[in-house]
Amino acid sequence: MNKFKVLFIYPNGTLMNPPPISVGLFTALLKREGVELALFDTTFYTEATSITSDDAKERFMQSTPVDDAVRRSKLKTTDMVDDFVKIIDDFKPDLIVASILEITYAPALKLLDAIGDYPAPVLAGGVLAYSAPRLILQNKHIDYVCMGEGEGLLVDICQALAAGGDVRSIANLAYLDGGQLVQNPMRPLEDISAQPVPDYSLFEPERLLRPMGGKIYRAVPVETNRGCPYKCTFCNSPYTLKMYRDNGTSGFFRKKSAAAIGRELEELVRVHDAEYVYFASDTFILFNDQEFDEFCEVYARYKLPFWIQTRAETVTEERIERLAELGCHRMSMGLEHGNEDFRSRVIHKRFDNIDMIKASEIVEQAEIPLTVNNIIGFPGETRELIFDTVHLNRNLTFDSVNASPFAPFHGTDLQTVCVKEGFIEPDHTPGSFLSDFALDQPQLSREEVLGLRKTFALYVRFPEKDWPLIERAEKDDEEGNRIYDELRARYANSYFHAGGDEEQNWEDDAKLLENRMLTVDDITRGKSATYD
Repeated sequence: MNKFKVLFIYPNGTLMNPPPISVGLFTALLKREGVELALFDTTFYTEATSITSDDAKERFMQSTPVDDAVRRSKLKTTDMVDDFVKIIDDFKPDLIVASILEITYAPALKLLDAIGDYPAPVLAGGVLAYSAPRLILQNKHIDYVCMGEGEGLLVDICQALAAGGDVRSIANLAYLDGGQLVQNPMRPLEDISAQPVPDYSLFEPERLLRPMGGKIYRAVPVETNRGCPYKCTFCNSPYTLKMYRDNGTSGFFRKKSAAAIGRELEELVRVHDAEYVYFASDTFILFNDQEFDEFCEVYARYKLPFWIQTRAETVTEERIERLAELGCHRMSMGLEHGNEDFRSRVIHKRFDNIDMIKASEIVEQAEIPLTVNNIIGFPGETRELIFDTVHLNRNLTFDSVNASPFAPFHGTDLQTVCVKEGFIEPDHTPGSFLSDFALDQPQLSREEVLGLRKTFALYVRFPEKDWPLIERAEKDDEEGNRIYDELRARYANSYFHAGGDEEQNWEDDAKLLENRMLTVDDITRGKSATYD
């Protein structure tokens, strides 16, 4: 290939997320082709967000406070846009590749606006790009969209541009022609077991530092499967499956072989002196018995702590015990909603509340700290339904708990519902790194959802006699914020500070147990069993 330069743009919230596996893969593939590469990553710019995601997690009692001095020492004081313009001027890329998600759309456009009519074409990738290609391509600075997987497309487009050829016939590419959206045929799915080991050398070394359970680790992200077989209506994974199916390709959900996982671990651990493994797959425990045995045999060589996320249906005593023996350090599990009827019919997560309770108990018995993920403010949801979620969480065993406001992402079934109901415009993007967006509905205001988000952990952990005080803390006013700060301090002392008032902790736990008043019948059917 003739000398060719590619600049990756990775817009991100301040200190948010590990390095994306996609950029690591693209880097490895293009280096093979002799492409010269550069990266503009906004993670260490304080102007990317007014508060870091880790600060927000601590603020809402979702994670243990941690000394993050090393990462914070890398925060930049220069102007983000000025620095971006400078790298364009100095590097002079022949192609700009921007990763665009719903929450990074606005900062991505801000950067592209700053370079005006710079002549290099811009290729946008990411879930928002292929879920809403027309929306993305209406921006005058974006020339092409990658539909679905980008590995093969990116190599092809670089080869074509370097040779002075036309790129418009390349598979997986979308563009506007005379105002009409053109979507080329989809290429065959990638063999994720045959791909190169991701190369994170374009990122600053501190990007691999990640707080986990109150400590900072040098963590490497690893993909064990791609896609998701489940059909949750708030998630865009079902859209990806449908997009490929509509183009004659099935089987988007794929598992990486144990041999490929081992090869990747060996290289990443060696190159980055890794202390931790962050398994980035949406649902980790989707192995069959043979695949699980093979994974365990491979991972036993590393003895590194690791994090996974999975679902209640995948949890068995045998598998969780084996993962604990291998070094599973933390686990996240998506409950999303505590009302079985609502969760099944509206969210399409079809497991019983008893299954979630048993799964949390199995994880606790294995002494793996569990984070329970919840979403509040779904279209049609009421305050009473949100408290069904609170009540079920009170019957779970976990290390930490969170609640995120529902966000209507493009390509999801619930985004279509929100547009139909007039809650959002068709081209709406939430535009917040910290999920401050919430629907404003007649029966449930945006302010109420945000108030419940910040107090969710308090309602779950504290005895019901404190609920009137917690309800006052929902309000974003002087008195509400004062009460909230006092309750947060009490919460931190009870649940985050080792060596705190142990007697008080036991007393609070006993009161919490007394307030677990749901019967088995209540748990099985959901406390409020209707959704109109």
